[in-house]
Amino acid sequence: MLQFGIAVALMIGTAVLYAQTRHVRQADIGFGRDGLIMMTGYGDRALDMEQRARLRDSIRRLPGVVGITTSGAVPGGGTFAIAKMKRAGATGEPPMIVQSTVGDRFFAIYRARLLAGRVFDPERFTLDGDRERSGATDHKDTLNTTNIILNRTAVQRLGFDHAADAIDQVVSLDDGMVRIVGVIADMRFGTPRQPVEAFAYRYQPGGGNRSILVVRTSEDTRPVLARLEAMWHRVAPAVPPVATTVDQTLYESYYRQDVQRSRLFTAGAVLAALIGCIGLYGLAAFDTTRRVKEIGIRKVLGASTADVMRLLLGQFLRPVLLANMIAWPIAWVAMTDWLNGFDDRIALSPLYFVAASVLALIIATGTVASHAWRVASAEPARALRQF
Repeated sequence: MLQFGIAVALMIGTAVLYAQTRHVRQADIGFGRDGLIMMTGYGDRALDMEQRARLRDSIRRLPGVVGITTSGAVPGGGTFAIAKMKRAGATGEPPMIVQSTVGDRFFAIYRARLLAGRVFDPERFTLDGDRERSGATDHKDTLNTTNIILNRTAVQRLGFDHAADAIDQVVSLDDGMVRIVGVIADMRFGTPRQPVEAFAYRYQPGGGNRSILVVRTSEDTRPVLARLEAMWHRVAPAVPPVATTVDQTLYESYYRQDVQRSRLFTAGAVLAALIGCIGLYGLAAFDTTRRVKEIGIRKVLGASTADVMRLLLGQFLRPVLLANMIAWPIAWVAMTDWLNGFDDRIALSPLYFVAASVLALIIATGTVASHAWRVASAEPARALRQF
C-alpha cells in the first residue's frame, strides 16, 4: 500500500507538473513570441548614435527580417522606471505604474492587441513624442501633455471600468501630466508566477539610451541570428551583439526549473511504480503457489476460471485501491500549494487523480495476471494431486 501510494502520488504530481509547464509555455502572453530576436548589445554605452543608426538600417535590409523596434522593457527584464499614476478625483493611494520607452512600430512588431484608442504615430501626432520634441514644458499644461499608452492592468488599477473609458483622459505621472491615447492587452514580459505589471508606454525615437533592439523574422531564427551577428561585427566590432530569441530567454528565465522538476517527478514515478510492481509480483508468486490446493478445491466445487481470476485479482488489487486513499489527499495538498505559486495556472482537475489511479491499477493487473491465470486455469485434479 505504501509503495503504490507513493507511486500514485508521484503519477498525479507528474501529470499536473507536465500540464502546467505545457500551459505556461503555450499560453497566450499577449504578444507573438515566435520569430522575435532580442539584441541587448544595442543598449551598450559604447555604441554612439551613428553606429546605432547604421545597425538599424543594416538589420532592416537583412534577408528574413520583417521589421525592428526598440524598447526599454523586454521579455525577461530590460530597463524601466516605476512611478505613481493618479487619476483626477481618485481617492486612496495611487497605483505604481511601470514606465517603458518604446520606439517605432513597437506594438506592431510585438503583435500586441489594441483594445481601445490608437498606437503611437509621431508623424501625425506631435504629442506622441517626448516633451522636448512636442514643446510642452509646463507640467500643468494639459492641452500639450505627452501621450502615453497603457495596458489593461494599468487601466483597471486606475479605476476605469472599460478600456474605452480611459481614452483621452489626462492623469498625473511622475509629477507631470500625460494623456492616455491607447489601451493594449496585457503583455506578460515577466514570470508566469507573478501578476502582470501595470505598464505605461512612452514613445521615444530609438527607444532611449539603454534600449534593446528587437527583430521580427519570418523564417527560422538560427540563420537570421547568424546573419545578425555577422553584420553586427562589421558595424560595431568592439561591442558584442548578445543576441538571443525571446523563446529561449523566457525558457531560461522562467520555464527551465519547472521542466526539470517535471522530469524529476517522472523518473520518481516510474521508479516508485517499478518498486511497487516488484513487491506485488513477489507477493503474487508466493500467494498463488501457496493457494494452489485451495483453488483446486474451489474449481471442483464449481468455481469457473473467471471466478477464480476475479478472486485473486481482487485480493491483489485491494492494496492498490487503498493506496489511493493515501495518495489523493497528499497529492491534492501538494499540487494545490504548488499551483498557487502561479498567476497563470491550470485548474486542478479530478481527471489527473482518476487517470493516475487507473494507470496504477492497469500496471498492477499486468503484474499479477500471469500468476493468477496460471493457477486459475490449472486442472483441479493435477493441483490436488500435486499437494
